[in-house]
Amino acid sequence: MVPVSVPTAGATVAKVLCRLSSLLSAAFLGSVMAVALPAASFAEDRDVAHKLPAAMVASQAEPAANAAAASWECLSMQPVLALNGRLTHTAARFATGGRLTILAIGSSTTAGVGTSSAAAAYPAQLTARLEEKLPLVDIDMHVSGVGGETAVQTLARLEREAAALKPDLVIWQVGTNDALSSVGEDAFRDLVERGIAAATAAGADLILLDQQFFPTIKDKQRYERFVSLVTDIGLKTKTCVFSRYALMKAWGDQSAVALQAMLSSDGFHMSDRGHACMARLLGREILRAARENGKPVALADPTLVPVAAGSNGTAASRR
Repeated sequence: MVPVSVPTAGATVAKVLCRLSSLLSAAFLGSVMAVALPAASFAEDRDVAHKLPAAMVASQAEPAANAAAASWECLSMQPVLALNGRLTHTAARFATGGRLTILAIGSSTTAGVGTSSAAAAYPAQLTARLEEKLPLVDIDMHVSGVGGETAVQTLARLEREAAALKPDLVIWQVGTNDALSSVGEDAFRDLVERGIAAATAAGADLILLDQQFFPTIKDKQRYERFVSLVTDIGLKTKTCVFSRYALMKAWGDQSAVALQAMLSSDGFHMSDRGHACMARLLGREILRAARENGKPVALADPTLVPVAAGSNGTAASRR
């Protein structure tokens, strides 16, 4: 698939310093919509950390629940990017300004399946977020998503496109379809490690974007083994891993309404809101990684987050 370039625009005003995430108030932590990931809590921006009115509780009628989900927006209680390695090229571009070339590659999440438009998908949202925070950096985003692909199919495109594009950063969304199909675990590990080698050979930083959580995972044990494989590969190869599985699972554990708002009508792919939230948090974590300058940050094992109720239904169709 030929990558689609997302239009971007550089600004000429002074570079905006990255703001550290603000601590949530104790009152907000009491809110029914807080996400229960085990760490000190923070929101990316103060305008995100809305305290929900007491009337907005899960036992109320559907309109009130929908209003609560809308107010909840997007929240993470801990870093969701494991800084196993350095984002050297990305950090350098953030420091000097100029063009940052990103290759977002993967299956249907990258392609924006479940969203209302390409502009609502996470690559375009991430572009806008980073350029808002870094006015002197032009984000040149190349989107290469093909729905339904497994790692072996994406790997062939990754090797070709990374070599041709020479991106500063590759974001590889990987693993969901492999976990839902008959792909072997050893074969999956080998494919991901080959993809990491291809990105490295192209001189790019790499972030692995792991599997999504959805309420109807049929074989949870197999699925979570594949989630753990991505985590283990990241540790072994010193590759950064963004755990959307832990993030989405925590949404579901705290509130079925919150998770539902992040999923499209098929209950499997992510919705506009889910993509916007993921892009917001991914942008925050990329900025944090640049500030940390590669200092490792521990990430809880995403498979240890309690499973949301109703997770024993039938599996959704492949992405």
